[in-house]
Amino acid sequence: MQRFTSASLVAVVALFLSVGATNAADKVNLTYVEEAPSPIGKLTQTDFDNMAASDFTHFVFAFINFCTPATGGNFTCPGTDPVIVWNIKGIDDPNGAAKAMMKGLADAGKTIYVSIGGAQNDETWSYFANATTSERATAMAKLETFMTDYHVTCIDLDFETSSNSGYNNFAAAIANNLSPTPPVSIAPYNCGGSSELVWQYCNLVGASKISPTLINRQYYAGGAQCEGWPGPSPKMPSLVAAAIQTDLGTSTCQDGSTITVTQAQLNPGLATLNTVDNNRSQANCEASGTGNTMYSGCADIVSTYVTANPDIGGAALWQWTSLKDQKAYASEISAALGNNSCFWLSNITNEWVPAPGNPTTNSQCQALDSCQSGGGGLSGGGCYKWTFSASDPQNQWN
Repeated sequence: MQRFTSASLVAVVALFLSVGATNAADKVNLTYVEEAPSPIGKLTQTDFDNMAASDFTHFVFAFINFCTPATGGNFTCPGTDPVIVWNIKGIDDPNGAAKAMMKGLADAGKTIYVSIGGAQNDETWSYFANATTSERATAMAKLETFMTDYHVTCIDLDFETSSNSGYNNFAAAIANNLSPTPPVSIAPYNCGGSSELVWQYCNLVGASKISPTLINRQYYAGGAQCEGWPGPSPKMPSLVAAAIQTDLGTSTCQDGSTITVTQAQLNPGLATLNTVDNNRSQANCEASGTGNTMYSGCADIVSTYVTANPDIGGAALWQWTSLKDQKAYASEISAALGNNSCFWLSNITNEWVPAPGNPTTNSQCQALDSCQSGGGGLSGGGCYKWTFSASDPQNQWN
């Protein structure tokens, strides 16, 4: 089978680039942090310094509630005339230390979300289900001040409870009371196939006309468990990749309208073993960012689904504090998200080498390949693959 020489390949790639191929957008490397900033929680300045220096691009701090102060430093949640409370624990930041640490994270270029909800946490949703329009507006004004104080620019909706009307009212309150409207993500869990994703997306749009910028889909607690997945195992990369395919595309809402989940929105959520109390059925991958041969590596999962879905939003980890080595993990995921490249089977050495002409996207590489189904054949006989390294198996084209 004839293969093009390097010089000929450069000409072919140059021709292909000229017709408007573009590089993939930078991908999201997101992690949840279920610890309110110190002094309210347990995070220190060193923790924030490590976050700022890491490859993580987005941080979601979980969770806040709308509660009323009570005697003895306690809170009534939900309450009347509520204040914003970190994890139903406290609101005091007497020296501004927490705000300063959050500012440092924002100054490092990180995108900061605050998350509402969580498992078995219905306080905020139930408050908004019963609050008047005026009370909701007052609560959202407090949220706006809170977000400014803590350098938060985005809101994450982690709805896992029963106050459906509260979810809708909160979504509507974002659109009606916050200007400009901040980016909003949702974090649907996996029970019942894609039903939770569709319900949350449809109701967010229906109540507020806001489409989620990210869908941090929980392919773990409530996901692996409900799907009957085996927990951390070598099979997990293919299981996550297959689940992603079922979530992509267009679905019909209860009111007859439709929503479309795109690759760019979908930000697959993974959990390490430590996150869920060593419960194997609710975890995807290893207990530390340095890897563990007992379990499927998180980076292996990400690399697999990025290969299948080159325009995927990125990756979402639950959670930062569960990792033994946050820096190593973030670096591994960053590489798996962004460093796939095109390799060519050399007709001189019969080994895989970086493709001549530097094709920079999955589609450019696919267009050149003449050896597999789906390849465009522009090389006239050359074999190409879009993978993380030259030693990785040859991928199948979409």
